[in-house]
Amino acid sequence: MAAAPDSPSTTTATTAAFCAELVGTFMLTFSGTATVLAVHELSPHEGFTVLDDIAISLAFAMGIVAAVYTVAAVSGAHINPAVTVALAVVRRFPWRQVPVYLAAQLAGAILAALVNRFLFAGQVSPQLILGSTSPGPQVAFTTALLAEFVITLVLMLVVMATAVFERAPGGASTAGLAIGLWVGAAVFLSLPISGGSLNPARTLGPDIVALQFPYWWIYIVGPTAGAIVGAALWTFVLGRGSKETVEHAG
Repeated sequence: MAAAPDSPSTTTATTAAFCAELVGTFMLTFSGTATVLAVHELSPHEGFTVLDDIAISLAFAMGIVAAVYTVAAVSGAHINPAVTVALAVVRRFPWRQVPVYLAAQLAGAILAALVNRFLFAGQVSPQLILGSTSPGPQVAFTTALLAEFVITLVLMLVVMATAVFERAPGGASTAGLAIGLWVGAAVFLSLPISGGSLNPARTLGPDIVALQFPYWWIYIVGPTAGAIVGAALWTFVLGRGSKETVEHAG
């Protein structure tokens, strides 16, 4: 029998989910942004080399894989405000829980930025904004916005296909690896364009701690819109397909 909305078990579960989203977002944000700062400290040159970009992309990929497998059973491992909002829009997550998840995700990202500020105090350029994201040199804001929209749309398709869809091959056990692979690829391809955020919290956390907000709205609008479109595309088009039906019809 389901627990009553105000029962202690529901409150405990919600508190645990809040903590899980905080921890998961901290893991993702810290693994990636600390690597950005560490790479710059190891090779303090203008910009980043290809090897630097690979290291940063792998750090984000491995961070999210570890985070998903750590907290998925507790909170569903959204670890991203855009994912939470998109799931609510397609009715796969209750709207009443959205503020709880968004607060936890932002708190986790802020905590990661605070740790970075302590670890790398006085050692990195203020231009790095504690590992935050900003459009590349001479990149138009519309281009950066489009990049964030597209890479987060694809991310949401992967999330829906592996972590949400009932017929996902292998069940949700494959979600962490699949999501991590795409995040790594997306960060690598978009680093010189938008900085590869895919996640409003991952960008806003360092921005808030550094008190710098360059084109902050790009990293809210782009990922959120992309995630909503991706969730809707899966829910109303791709998720309604069946290869067995097509094969039998053939």
